[in-house]
Amino acid sequence: MDRQIVCFAIPSLEIALVRLSHPQLRTRPLAVAALDTPRALIRGISPEAERDGLHIGMTLDRARRLCPSLQVRLPNPHQVATATHSILGVIQRYAPTWEPFLPGSLLMDLTGTTRLFGTACDVATKIQTEVLTQFHLEGAAGVGSNKLVAQTAATLIAPSELYDVRSGSERLFMSPLSIRALPGMHRPCMRTVLKRLDDLNLCSLGDVADSPLEALEVALGTYAGQLSRWAQGIDPTPVLRPVAHPRLSNTITLTPDEVDDARLKGRLEDCLQQLCRTLRSQRRMCGGLSLTLRYSDHREVSTKARVMPDTCWEIDLSGLLQGLFQRSFQRRIRLRGMMVTLAELTDYAEQGSLFDARPPEEQLTRDRSQRLALALDRLHQQFGEQAIRYGRAQ
Repeated sequence: MDRQIVCFAIPSLEIALVRLSHPQLRTRPLAVAALDTPRALIRGISPEAERDGLHIGMTLDRARRLCPSLQVRLPNPHQVATATHSILGVIQRYAPTWEPFLPGSLLMDLTGTTRLFGTACDVATKIQTEVLTQFHLEGAAGVGSNKLVAQTAATLIAPSELYDVRSGSERLFMSPLSIRALPGMHRPCMRTVLKRLDDLNLCSLGDVADSPLEALEVALGTYAGQLSRWAQGIDPTPVLRPVAHPRLSNTITLTPDEVDDARLKGRLEDCLQQLCRTLRSQRRMCGGLSLTLRYSDHREVSTKARVMPDTCWEIDLSGLLQGLFQRSFQRRIRLRGMMVTLAELTDYAEQGSLFDARPPEEQLTRDRSQRLALALDRLHQQFGEQAIRYGRAQ
């Protein structure tokens, strides 16, 4: 059975979302950068800006010299995550297996689903129509017998178009394309490979496919075999769903926006207490802690720390969380939300050490803290979250 792979991609999702919120920017040169400072790097550009010579990774100062009418917007990770989740809701109705590779871009394996939903082209068209109707986002669709061909096809067309590469014509499809059209060829590790191919005057994938493998190995070393297969449109790699790592998270929405350190730290302590209580109820421990702050100007800052050893107690995590807060909260701008995440969860297997290096006073404090946490767990379970809370003496 021939594989049927579909690549659905919204080119530069961040740009598309900005234009949804600001229709007046639909025809203007537009860029997304993390900071509106001259040395900030561009992370997304519109086709109009690209035609003026701009590219991702360029400094904002240089971009404005090349394109004086450039409009710059800050990224909105929350909006991107919401849009990605919404698009995935459409994908899941048709594809048993999918693999995201960029925000708003996914690969789908539709092999064996023809009798349920129709051909791969029909499914791709349905997905394009539903995403456009529901979310007003235009996506390109590439159809092929493997991931490489489908993804390459999707990059060659404009949004709302579809490119179907029939099985058996993969080499013919790839042959006239530039080597730089391959996904991943713009990574820094491939610069040496591209330079050597330019020196050998191998400009197209057809040139690489027609070259003897032995000669390519002399020039490119270990990259030769992979590049030769790609040039012929051969890619046996499967579509793999992302691995879901168990984690617990709690989001704090601040209404109104808050900037007071003491109040923010108090909310974090309440949040951590709830998460630790959930960990203990599930008989789990965490090995990682992360904190995300969302400012009122939509900028997000995330920090994380390794927890050594794994634990489920507030006394072990409170100091780490406060340290993450001090590292993250460097801008004196009000916060709109905070999210605490406990990651790398494992089954509860705490074991005392035969040679505990803790001083007796510290061990006594730790034991008291753990007993207090268990007592509070029982009180909260019986009387609710607001029955009793941690406080700080003045």
